[in-house]
Amino acid sequence: MTASRRKLWLDWQRGLAVLFMVEVHVLDAWLAPDARSGAAYHALRMLGGFAAPGFLYMAGLSQALADAAAERKGIAPAVRRASAVRRALWLLGVAYGFRAVELVVGGAWRREGGWTDLLRVDVLNVIAVGLLMSALLSVGRPARVGALLAGAAALAIALATPLLADVLRHYDVPAAAAAADTAARQAPNRLVDVLFAYLYGSWPRANFHLFNWAGFLLAGAAVAPLARGEKRPGLWLGLAAALFALGWWADRWAPVYAYQQFWRTSPSWFAMRLAVCLALTGLLQLLPDAAERGLGWLTLLGRQSLVGYIASVELTYGALASPVKRALSFPATVLGIAAMVALTWAISLGWERYRGRGRAGGQRGTGGAGTLRGVGA
Repeated sequence: MTASRRKLWLDWQRGLAVLFMVEVHVLDAWLAPDARSGAAYHALRMLGGFAAPGFLYMAGLSQALADAAAERKGIAPAVRRASAVRRALWLLGVAYGFRAVELVVGGAWRREGGWTDLLRVDVLNVIAVGLLMSALLSVGRPARVGALLAGAAALAIALATPLLADVLRHYDVPAAAAAADTAARQAPNRLVDVLFAYLYGSWPRANFHLFNWAGFLLAGAAVAPLARGEKRPGLWLGLAAALFALGWWADRWAPVYAYQQFWRTSPSWFAMRLAVCLALTGLLQLLPDAAERGLGWLTLLGRQSLVGYIASVELTYGALASPVKRALSFPATVLGIAAMVALTWAISLGWERYRGRGRAGGQRGTGGAGTLRGVGA
């Protein structure tokens, strides 16, 4: 894609999600427990909470845009769909491969039942399964049909989450208690654990789950037709405002569900978070492409978002960070966030240059299979 045709705002938005992710990981891993209070702390926590919805939303959006580009090249629908399915399965393999490396490097294999960490569901797992769902629903179909199917699935997930949570919360046994009873638990039950963790698990068995997180990805696929062609920031901002207002208004209704947690299951929470993603798209489209001169570093983080994810997790939660885990003051943690952003950028730059070596001229590291961008994030 030439510079004139590239959607720089998409790279910028993905880069912002990397910044939010690094910030919340450092804040969660390094800040001392007695320093977790105050307006600044809660503001950073809120800001970091937009990383995962942003990645998921942009995964669905990018997959649909990539499908449209493949369609313009004359690639058959079945071939496009098969390619999207392979990419989703590849990312699922990356998710489990990364978890396996963590298991070995972190030493979890030494403790009884520690191998179950391999089965933990994280955001990469949800992105991969969400991309698979989106591939089957919308890739290779006419744009309006695909958008309608993806949007209907996103709405269904958002509305069904409180119902599913009400059922599964009675099953949901914390993994710590399950590990203590390792000998008594059979392999078939492990498979059930994995299934339930994907659907609606909780820590430590799952950091994320399909209900309702996969809805952000499907919603991104649903709005992808709006991203084709010229920028339309006013349309995105108007849609964001309407969706946020709907979520805010619906949250003030009398309770609809027997069981509902606003920050985890509420359709209103989902609508308002999605509205922020849409608003960021509109705001970034207001910037001229010439802003890339000053935002090239952010574009790089966006292109290498998978590298940024791996670096952020390993360098903040891994063994190398042991001296500072849950030990820093708030000002020191803020400095740590800045340092980690710089380190993540340097690692991303190094990886992109490494991948760029040996490629034909003009095919510099623009993502490919090494980034979430390459799989639709």
